[in-house]
Amino acid sequence: MAYRVSLSAPAEKDAYAAFERIREVAPMRAEKWLAHLFEAIFSLENMPARCPVIPEAEELGFPARHLLYGKRRGVHRIIFHIRENEQHVRVLRVRHAFRDAITAADVEE
Repeated sequence: MAYRVSLSAPAEKDAYAAFERIREVAPMRAEKWLAHLFEAIFSLENMPARCPVIPEAEELGFPARHLLYGKRRGVHRIIFHIRENEQHVRVLRVRHAFRDAITAADVEE
């Protein structure tokens, strides 16, 4: 069964901020990167539980998961929560994988 996927305002802001950083160093690749990021995000329509629960989930108080997107030093974490009763995947944040662990304050809307 397909899930509905939506992005929180902070997640959308994160995605476009990452795009701008990439555009500064690789302007020819940034548009493609962003398009593929959104493809990855919307791939969560199918089997979102394929992605692991994140280590920070206990602190957050719910089973947040992440989908890794990118290669080498450019890996980003698409952090999301599955609302099974609503068949809904809510993307909470898009963060560079080398940033500090996510906190509850990072995912409040």
